[in-house]
Amino acid sequence: MKTMKHDVIQKIETPRWMLDLFKAIDALDFSENAGFSLFTEDVDLVFGSKHVMGIDNVKAFFKKLDEPYSTVHHVKGVFQTGNAYFMQGSAELRSNTDKNAAPIFVEPLFNLLYLNDQGKVTNYVVSAPPEAIKAVFG
Repeated sequence: MKTMKHDVIQKIETPRWMLDLFKAIDALDFSENAGFSLFTEDVDLVFGSKHVMGIDNVKAFFKKLDEPYSTVHHVKGVFQTGNAYFMQGSAELRSNTDKNAAPIFVEPLFNLLYLNDQGKVTNYVVSAPPEAIKAVFG
């Protein structure tokens, strides 16, 4: 059995690619050079209890999830070990159809992204408190 090297997790400055990804998610920008271009074609996404595979399915998932809302992600800290990046933050979602609806605050929000050697995301895990996930998914 091959032994894997375990790197120490370190706090880092938020990478530009990560900010671009959240900007693309918030704007639902699926254009060629937007943040979603960071994903491999066969990216594996786990969002709460939802599991989605493949870039086209991931884009459709985010469109269905975020289209009813104006979403803003807030990054509070980013940590790295090897090719794994962990984001601690939050998201604020406001209804696009009911301007009187209270915003949904998703906090804490955790994102874990695994990149391959070419710098593309192969696995993406998103977790938040169950009540926040339920408020978003209904």
